[in-house]
Amino acid sequence: MHYDVAVVGAGVAGSCAAFAAAKRGLSVVLLEKEALPRYKLCGGAVTRKTMELLAGEGIRLPAKLFHEVRKVRVKIPGAEREIDIAEGDILTTYRDVLDYALAKEADRAGAEVRDATRVKGVKRGRGGYLIKTECGDVSAKFVIGCDGVSSVVRKYLFGWRFPPGEVGVAAEYEVPGLSLDAMEIHFGHASFSYTWAFPKAEGATIGVAELASRLKESIVSRLESFASTLPYVDPSALPPAKAHLIPMGGIRRKVASPRALLAGDAAGFVDPLSGEGTYYAALSGIKAAQFVNEAFNGKEENLLAYQSFCDRELLPELRAMLYLGRLFYFNLDFSYHLFKNSDVLLSVISALGKGEPKPREILRRAIIYSLRSLPGYLASRVGLLR
Repeated sequence: MHYDVAVVGAGVAGSCAAFAAAKRGLSVVLLEKEALPRYKLCGGAVTRKTMELLAGEGIRLPAKLFHEVRKVRVKIPGAEREIDIAEGDILTTYRDVLDYALAKEADRAGAEVRDATRVKGVKRGRGGYLIKTECGDVSAKFVIGCDGVSSVVRKYLFGWRFPPGEVGVAAEYEVPGLSLDAMEIHFGHASFSYTWAFPKAEGATIGVAELASRLKESIVSRLESFASTLPYVDPSALPPAKAHLIPMGGIRRKVASPRALLAGDAAGFVDPLSGEGTYYAALSGIKAAQFVNEAFNGKEENLLAYQSFCDRELLPELRAMLYLGRLFYFNLDFSYHLFKNSDVLLSVISALGKGEPKPREILRRAIIYSLRSLPGYLASRVGLLR
């Protein structure tokens, strides 16, 4: 069967793209390799700006899917800081539940959802693309690749992959019945990432991530080591850990061709400081569908404007967080000084939840404060050494 749009991958980006395209009257098939609902590694944080984006597009998600976070506890070796969170700014959920709900929304909008349908390859054909799957071939005029860090669409149509220095390795425990009073973020257990313990409605998610190029041991071993430091965790009672790759955002990459687009993790749209990708997945998926719709109804089949949108609207934000991450991880001792004595940490949490202030403004404040406070910080360190 021939479709106007084939969306590959039923994660947040894919289901949002399928919903947005079907809503605009296009015939859409959403192809997912796993049977839904399916597990996906993710801390599961969903922010206010993400919920507002989904609601603005007409995507309805029941409140029962989410657990509300009212406090964030940040720990750096030797100290910690707590931040109160406004109602609705940060929620948590399980990705199998969230993704399944979004796929059902795509179905409600009119998209044909085909789960347990692994895509094996994509090639250009007459009038569009031929998508080869384990369940037969599908043809479509346009393709939106939302199939994650190991994207098949990207491999066949764009020809690039993430080098080790631009991808992280993460591992998690999903711990049922574990009750936490705050979302915990721990620094010092990874050189360019953080470890976390996120409260959920029915338990908690405990995880760790590290750049692939810096990982000197098994990521599961790193996770076991972190979990052993948590006083509320019984290491002997933990379930098996699961691992996954996470791309680093903030680097310009080709995400558009005349008839194919990439969105979400497949495009590398992940905040490199926090690892938050749900918002960027939803935004890029919706925008990809909008650009496809414009191309379908226009005189020219040219989707390259999507590349311009991503470079103009997404890349600067992600790049600012990449630079902020490099500043922060350069020296954790100074970073604690920076985050404890300025509003940078509060601004980062606020940006994640509400979208304000913008990442570039946070980076500007962090650089200015760093330059102003560095002499005093160095003097204090010299005094400690005497």
